[in-house]
Amino acid sequence: MLTNSEIKRQMALGNISISDLKSGALDKPNSCKVSLSDELYSFDYSIVEARGNAFYNNGDFSDQPTLRKVRIPKTGLLLEPRKVYLAKTAESIKTNGYIPVLNGRTSLSLLGVSIELTSGYAQDKFDGQFLLSIICTKPTIIYPDIEVGNLTFFKSLSEKDEDIGMLSGEEIKRRFTTGEIVITPQDHIVINPNSVNLSLNKNMGYYVDPVLDLNKKNKVEYFTIAESGTILYPDKIYLARSNEWTETSNLVPMMSGRSSLGRLGYHAHCSAGMGSIGYKGYWHMGIRPTMPIRVYENMKTCQIYYFTVEGEISDTYSGSMQNVEENDLGSQYHKTLSKKYPN
Repeated sequence: MLTNSEIKRQMALGNISISDLKSGALDKPNSCKVSLSDELYSFDYSIVEARGNAFYNNGDFSDQPTLRKVRIPKTGLLLEPRKVYLAKTAESIKTNGYIPVLNGRTSLSLLGVSIELTSGYAQDKFDGQFLLSIICTKPTIIYPDIEVGNLTFFKSLSEKDEDIGMLSGEEIKRRFTTGEIVITPQDHIVINPNSVNLSLNKNMGYYVDPVLDLNKKNKVEYFTIAESGTILYPDKIYLARSNEWTETSNLVPMMSGRSSLGRLGYHAHCSAGMGSIGYKGYWHMGIRPTMPIRVYENMKTCQIYYFTVEGEISDTYSGSMQNVEENDLGSQYHKTLSKKYPN
């Protein structure tokens, strides 16, 4: 994965092009912040037909009788649960020799807002805006031109590129000894062939307001997981963190859910697994259950894995999730948005 200094270098060489970049978009160690265009489209029917809708995935959103266009006003737009909203990034991206990948933002994920690519990873020689689907767990007010994702770039590998990629479990163990990876405590972790399982802390929370607002600190009700387990219910976004504190200095950490829990309808985070070089802290999760599910303290709840980087590391992560107090589980999105849209 490219560092931000390498992204800038490849932009100067013409191998990566990003139009309409906002100020500060490249201030993260290994990604570029991208924003939402001011238009959304929602389906005007309750049952989506899986056949014959290829034009949605191709980005042809205009003049479709089954799509309703909505412009996001500065006062905010209320997104409804159980609806899929289609959108595009405000920025256009063009690559040559690099694969662009978009992840959602942790601060949105902690509000139950899922930002996804409609077609998964993009391909090398991509040219255009990223197509997005947006889903919310609770009614949520969003605003125009908000930062919705972190754009990263992977080199399109050849056989000669042997030192760039994802660490194996054995390599993760080795880098414990060098101090390049710190995970503490290690009582409940499991090291897999290319990842590490982290465990669920007993302190959790959920939002109590009927409508969430990106531009304010939404009230959270906290609770402790019972010894016999606690049932989580659908239509809520639960806030949690790992027991383990992690640190990296020269790698990009990423989080994903566990497939065994995913098959039970337990989503450990909405769409924001991307970490940053230099991240220090617990792993915060916005958990969405599809069905009522009983969870337990210390259960293996997610997995993290590590990518090597290409390019000089000119800075490390210092964003809103760095060193967050261990029992502050809510989203930090309001800290930046309130500067743009004062209450």
